[in-house]
Amino acid sequence: MITLGDIIRAQHRLKGLLQPTPLEAAPDLGENIYLKLENTNKTHSFKIRGALNAVLSLDDVARQKGIVAASSGNHAQAVAYASHLTDTKAQILMPKHTPQKKVNGVKRYNAEAILFGDTYDEAEAEGLRRGREDGLTWVSPYNDPHVIAGAGTIGAEIIEQLPDVERVVVCVSGGGLIAGVATAIKELKPDVEVIGVNAESAPAMYNVFYESHKPQVWETLAEALSGEIENGSITVPISQKYVDDIVLVSEAQIANTMRWMINVQGWVVEGGGTVGVASLLHDILPRDGRVTAVVVSGGNVDGKALRDVLSQT
Repeated sequence: MITLGDIIRAQHRLKGLLQPTPLEAAPDLGENIYLKLENTNKTHSFKIRGALNAVLSLDDVARQKGIVAASSGNHAQAVAYASHLTDTKAQILMPKHTPQKKVNGVKRYNAEAILFGDTYDEAEAEGLRRGREDGLTWVSPYNDPHVIAGAGTIGAEIIEQLPDVERVVVCVSGGGLIAGVATAIKELKPDVEVIGVNAESAPAMYNVFYESHKPQVWETLAEALSGEIENGSITVPISQKYVDDIVLVSEAQIANTMRWMINVQGWVVEGGGTVGVASLLHDILPRDGRVTAVVVSGGNVDGKALRDVLSQT
């Protein structure tokens, strides 16, 4: 388990390297609803917070040996950026279907982008193998206390920016984001409701919470949320302690929300980044006037995927 102290230390570690992201009103979505725009962060995703906190926490020996990570894109770019800042060699395993924009983002920071496997789970298994056999430090996209604490700085910022917040809605994959955000929110304001949102195509945490067996669907607009949760992941007990509910949104709802974000709110957001907004836009969660912050987790959408979504009616 991580503590509020871990999150505060992460805030201090990241200060001067990352700026707080905006909290923007979304009046067309409903009264008292605000979007926490992590798509405006460095590398256009919340992932930079955890990756940078994790890499900055390594000792000199670990940095000299190098690091390895696996990601469908956003964690990959974040680790690449963190390795660039700290002059640390990095190997990034990415599934073969990863959007080219995210692959280019890794190469931009001179990290080694390695396309491996048809799914995130296959890429992760190869990354773990390389870490064990080559002596590299594995930087998990979610199952790492420093990564979770970095993500938790979002929750601390929400409390600072929106002191009257009553509900926080967070997208979920392996749980690093919601574990960190929920820890910060519940430790600072225990009465605030924290709701996680899975894509129906990527239901791993929903399955954990409700002992269901919904399948992974790898062809999805929410590819950043795809993948099972690593056995023994610390994100599971943290989420079970602090998260009030997990809900699902469909592929059609994700596509519609991506269009809504562009046409109404004015932001290009990737599919996985929209699921929290989708849960409110499609009345899966009630728009009941409660002061609500919705984490928009990233904006790295592939050009072709965006064109396909915009061409739909």
